[in-house]
Amino acid sequence: MAFKEKKDFPQWPIWNKEDIRAVEAVIKSNNWWCGSPAEQEGKNVWAFQSEFAEFQQAKYCIAVSNGTVAIEVALLALGVGMGDEVIVPDYTFVASASAVVATNAVPIFCDIDPNTLVMDINKVESLITPRTKAIIAVHFGGNPVEMDRLCEIAEKYNIKIVEDCAHAHGARYRGKRVGNWGEAGTFSFQASKVLTSGEGGAIICNDDFLAEEIYSISDCGRKIRDYFYAHYRYGTNYRMSEFLAAILRTQLKKFPAQHKLRNENAKYLNEKLGSIDGISIMEPTPGSEELGYYYYPIVFDPSHFGNITKADFYKKLNEAGIPTEDCYPPLHTLTCFKEVKLRKSINYSNANWGGKKSDDKNFPVVTNIYSRSVQLPQYLLLAEKGQLDYVVEFIRSLK
Repeated sequence: MAFKEKKDFPQWPIWNKEDIRAVEAVIKSNNWWCGSPAEQEGKNVWAFQSEFAEFQQAKYCIAVSNGTVAIEVALLALGVGMGDEVIVPDYTFVASASAVVATNAVPIFCDIDPNTLVMDINKVESLITPRTKAIIAVHFGGNPVEMDRLCEIAEKYNIKIVEDCAHAHGARYRGKRVGNWGEAGTFSFQASKVLTSGEGGAIICNDDFLAEEIYSISDCGRKIRDYFYAHYRYGTNYRMSEFLAAILRTQLKKFPAQHKLRNENAKYLNEKLGSIDGISIMEPTPGSEELGYYYYPIVFDPSHFGNITKADFYKKLNEAGIPTEDCYPPLHTLTCFKEVKLRKSINYSNANWGGKKSDDKNFPVVTNIYSRSVQLPQYLLLAEKGQLDYVVEFIRSLK
């Protein structure tokens, strides 16, 4: 069994004439930005916000320029600031923690569950201090965090929750779409995401006051439908453009079918790869009903594959035409969070972060998982069954 070229697998993004017509319509409209709804400036942005809120089953959606600032704005709207601590899983993209630093707060890293690969809820409570203001629940790979348990902890200590849903568009946990469990849920529409416009982000919430705060912070301190040059609080320009919103509206129409297929194909791969000794897959969190499947992580035991290194395992998959990506390095290993100048600039002197807290021995699970795992991108889960079988059989052949 073999494929001639890498292009036999689906390419991403997937677009058609509807997407082209949507962008052309924006060009011809002579309105390329989102301003006042009263002046009909930003027709596509306002429409997308309504459509995405409905899809995610939220009351409000505020579109922004990217997923990183979505987290930053959500934290600011919840009052996170100088010297506060925010608990973040150690296994995520840097933005989940850099957004914390952007608010002058301190990221506190938490190890992960070895099976679900999301934040280990059993380790959260030990990280809470009097300075803890929020928790960022990252639904890694589209796998929901145990939100019911996390919400109980947050309520006990009066801590806010921001759900980082950049990997989890459409994911559902215990009957509720992710993003609706905490105070706010943030999304990314960057080029590789399952719903994309190249760049872009959004914040969903269900609280009237919080929605107003989020909107104001992301639009220069303004209020919706108020005088354009009235600025009521500090804010900046994180608005989404009409071009991004137009593409997102057409892509959102395609998304439900793609989301369903990803979940079906992931289940198929789980059964097939799960039968190979030495291969572990990301186990869906108990209570999860749909996963976002931005990534399909594969964890391998080198002893079952001739003691192959991670680099060689990764290389062989790509040489076989199977699109494969490396995983995120654990946050505690990144230079940017060890930089003394950075730490001093946001008053880390009394923070429960850095130093010994950044040693690998304090993050045994993520250190181990990262050393022997790779990821298949979400668009591979849109492939045909024969292509998925090729992936399975090639991995089996490495034994």
